[in-house]
Amino acid sequence: MKKTQLGLMLLAVIGICAQSAVAQEWGTVKGRFVVDGDVAALPAMNVTKDAEFCGPSLPDPSILVGEKNGLQNVAIWLYLDRGDKAPAVHPDYAAAAKTPVVVDNKACLYAPHVATIMVGQPVEFKNSDPIPHNFKVEGFANAGMNNLVPVGGVYEHKFDSEERYPMNASCSIHPWMSAKLVVRELPYMAVTGEDGSFEIKNLPVGEHKLQIWHEVPGTIKEMTVGGKKVKDRKGLLEITVKPGDNDLGDIAIDAGDLK
Repeated sequence: MKKTQLGLMLLAVIGICAQSAVAQEWGTVKGRFVVDGDVAALPAMNVTKDAEFCGPSLPDPSILVGEKNGLQNVAIWLYLDRGDKAPAVHPDYAAAAKTPVVVDNKACLYAPHVATIMVGQPVEFKNSDPIPHNFKVEGFANAGMNNLVPVGGVYEHKFDSEERYPMNASCSIHPWMSAKLVVRELPYMAVTGEDGSFEIKNLPVGEHKLQIWHEVPGTIKEMTVGGKKVKDRKGLLEITVKPGDNDLGDIAIDAGDLK
């Protein structure tokens, strides 16, 4: 009897250890968003103030298609259904949470155009231009802000609540300027670069959902992944994360959806 109890206890301990080992496994997810088809060139934005520095017009950054049809500024973040338990956060993100995110005014445009920010992470709103700018940020979960940033100045801010969708940042002085701020509790998020590529490091292994968002259509409800059409009214992409690298390959968005 005692041997049976000891055996059961040993099996239970082994099971707990095995679960802990699985919980500590991580995978990195990467891929590349591409446009299927041709996107019409956007008209230039008219400059209505400080044209002597900004120029008479500026390119519209809301749709940027790069080399090999890579789509820039697609925002991707981990999505949790209501009631879902938040996954473990890899310890490497502890330092990132304290590192300021910089959103700068450069040549009368925001850089970057889309930024990812963790709740409580410092954000430095900078002005590298030789003219004054202001940052007006409007959200739903966070109180709005509207701060003048003088030449060479920096305004530091922290957002204390997660936003369901990206917040809009604008400049009242220069109304063509805009940026999108993705503010999330969890660090599992990314924005595609000039070639459309993205990477989210150290996700816990298992089944996950990614929210896919772009400024022009908002949630991306249709995409082609691995040659298969994926449709979701919420713009969600279901993935399985395995230990190590997980390459989703090219994720195609129809050019007709970018309008």
